[in-house]
Amino acid sequence: RRRRSVWPWVLPDNVLPQSYFDSGVIAKGDTIADLAQNIGADAKTLQTTIERFNGFVKTGKDVDFQRGDAAYDRYYGDEEFSPNPCLGEIIHPPFYAVRLDAGDFGTQGGLVINEHAQVCDEQGKAITGLYAFGNTSAAVLPTYPGPGSTLGPAMTFAYQAAKHIYGFKD
Repeated sequence: RRRRSVWPWVLPDNVLPQSYFDSGVIAKGDTIADLAQNIGADAKTLQTTIERFNGFVKTGKDVDFQRGDAAYDRYYGDEEFSPNPCLGEIIHPPFYAVRLDAGDFGTQGGLVINEHAQVCDEQGKAITGLYAFGNTSAAVLPTYPGPGSTLGPAMTFAYQAAKHIYGFKD
C-alpha cells in the first residue's frame, strides 16, 4: 500500500535555502492574500482559482488539466486522497508558490538522427559534424515505457556518436 503524504503537513522553511525565497523561486504566505501579494498576483483571482481547484478535488475531476484521468498519473498519486489520488485540497497554511519557467525538456520532438547519432536535414541526409542524442534528439523508442527510459538510448547514441567521430569500426 503506497502512502505518499500525511496531511496536513508543513514543510520547515529551514530545509530550503534562503536564496530560494530571496530570488523569488519560492514564495510563502500565511494566507492566500499574503501569497498573492508575495508573487505579484491579484488576491481575488488567486482565491477564485484555488476555490475552483478545491471544487475539482471534491468531485475528483480536474476539468482544466485532466490530472488523474490516466492510470499513469494515478499511480504517482496519493491513495490517501479520494476520489482522485492526484488532487489534494489547498486549505492548510502556510501557502507556497513555486515559480515555473518554460523549458524544453520532454518536448516529444527533437532533431532526427541516423544510426550514428548524426542530425539529418529535411531530406534525411546527415549534417556533417552535427550530432544529437538524449532529449535533444527525436525519440528512438516507439512508446514511453516510463521514468529513466531515455537514459539507455542517450548513452547508446552518445557512444555511437563518439565511435563515428573517431572513425571506430566494430
